[in-house]
Amino acid sequence: MKKTILALSTLAIVFTSCAQDKTDQVSTKKETKKEAIKKPAHVKATDAQIQNNIAQTAQKDFEVKTTDDTKQALAILGETNNVLNYIAKDKDKKAKEELAKLIGELEILITKDPNLALIPVNVAYEVNDVVVDIPTVYEITSAAKKAMDDGYYQLAKKLMADLTSELNVKTTYLPLATYPDAMRLAAALLDEGKKEESAAILIKALNTLVVQQVDLPLPILRAEEFIKMSAITMLGDEKDKKDIALLYLDNADYQLELAQAMGYGKKDKEYKELSDAIKDLKQLIKDNKETKGKFEKLSEKIKNFKERLFYKKNEKQTDKK
Repeated sequence: MKKTILALSTLAIVFTSCAQDKTDQVSTKKETKKEAIKKPAHVKATDAQIQNNIAQTAQKDFEVKTTDDTKQALAILGETNNVLNYIAKDKDKKAKEELAKLIGELEILITKDPNLALIPVNVAYEVNDVVVDIPTVYEITSAAKKAMDDGYYQLAKKLMADLTSELNVKTTYLPLATYPDAMRLAAALLDEGKKEESAAILIKALNTLVVQQVDLPLPILRAEEFIKMSAITMLGDEKDKKDIALLYLDNADYQLELAQAMGYGKKDKEYKELSDAIKDLKQLIKDNKETKGKFEKLSEKIKNFKERLFYKKNEKQTDKK
């Protein structure tokens, strides 16, 4: 991955040199600020520990919870096999009676709990991460913009692909709400004597899955973990706990800056609010003042920010299998 980043940096230099006359004349405060952003020193926690904490938080947030109602719903779906057996044995009347019973039971359940319309059955996690710093992000975006301006769209696409730093969470659901209609259609086909078509409809319904994907920016997840670890450090009795806690907050602030640079909710005003809250916390630590309440508010704020901007935003990304 380091080789890729170096290669991209070289491309950025090549593209920049092609327009040297223009870039030599441009020197804004914004660019100066970009250059000034430096990555903080490493914290005590290792990258593996941070990644493990992120994974545990995600597993808790997206845990597949089984209730009595979901168990009952799954049991009803399991009974659909009885219908298929009746059809295979030419017991059409028994098959239709069973279908009527199952339709009624499913509709009662869904009316009782609309959340059963989609029953989660599995959650898969995938990390798609490019380890870069903020100056490198700006080099890549600058090179990509130049490629777009010059009509090298495929190159621009490849460059921008390396600005991905995400935890992709894919939840697989059984679309329970679609089964009553499928069962009615199967019953109608039985009435017409179309046994094979009826069985095929039921099999297709049982094999239909819905996948929803949520893409969570790792820089924001890391910032959340750094804030948690800073708070835990301040509750401890280490001699240099202030310095350690401040370093965690420096890293949290940097990760939020990185998330913005990579375009994750870039224009959201809450980034500044989070940065200001971190700055206030750092001052409280330096002044030896109480921080517990402020840490709790900041942790809640970044959690709500993450869920509002990314959990809700991505829940419509649904595919059927």
